[in-house]
Amino acid sequence: MENRVLRYFVEMARVGNMSKAASNLHVTQPTMSRQLKELEDELNVKLFHRTNYSIKLTEAGILFLNRARDILSLVEKTKAEFASSDKSLDGNLYIGCPESDSIRYIAKTVMLLKEKGVNIRTHLHSANASDALERLNKGLDDLTFTVHDIRDSRYNIIDLPLYDQWGILLKENHPLAQKKAVSLEDIENEPLIVSKQGYEQLFPQWFSVDSYSKLNIAATYNLVYNGTLFVKEGLGICLIFSKLVSTEDNEGLTFRPLTGVPKASLKLIWRKNNPLSPQATVFLKVFKQEFSLEPALQME
Repeated sequence: MENRVLRYFVEMARVGNMSKAASNLHVTQPTMSRQLKELEDELNVKLFHRTNYSIKLTEAGILFLNRARDILSLVEKTKAEFASSDKSLDGNLYIGCPESDSIRYIAKTVMLLKEKGVNIRTHLHSANASDALERLNKGLDDLTFTVHDIRDSRYNIIDLPLYDQWGILLKENHPLAQKKAVSLEDIENEPLIVSKQGYEQLFPQWFSVDSYSKLNIAATYNLVYNGTLFVKEGLGICLIFSKLVSTEDNEGLTFRPLTGVPKASLKLIWRKNNPLSPQATVFLKVFKQEFSLEPALQME
């Protein structure tokens, strides 16, 4: 199984057409077709169905597409790490993170490094905790930030003095908008728009077993913007962090803080017994300094 063939498969899946994929990658269609057939034979599974006009992936093909993307990303990341290891600290940094106002400190740290003469290209991957940890374990990301409580001996974990306030985004004409703040009791009978992880992990801690079983989950999301659109259309109220959605730019919407629940604290995580790239190492050093966790870094 060669990287070249993985690229053929990923491109074919992206454009949905064998001829177009072959043209994009500057190979002949018979060559691509033959090598993808050899790939299926090697895996002993059907990856796609071909029609006159398009390609449709099988369930196995969808799974393999995700794996192929991960492999190619890791290959490119490894190449970049070794290309920069003997030259300078300039290079690529891969970070998993939630949607949080606190992520501004990542940008602040990168800017501090630039001021010290280190030019790091940062690749942010927004994800929930489970997806972010999966990428971390695969080596696709160097570091991960999360607001979920994770205690695992496989990781180095720093609890940061950065917090997000939970609240709800709702229409200005909603009855709850008359309150300065809302409680769990206020929202337990409302149609709720929440992140899937929030529903599965936070709500069981916040609500009683009986209340949890009766919650009206109108929709789940993994991007706040999509949740905002559902609120605008009147489908429910959305559980989000403060400062993520500008109510000034979203006419007719307002935010109310949620009382009776703890603030979400940000955590920084990386794998133990796994050497960090030079870029991740220097980023971590400077990031820690911002919170007085280490002495100031002197750049030569």
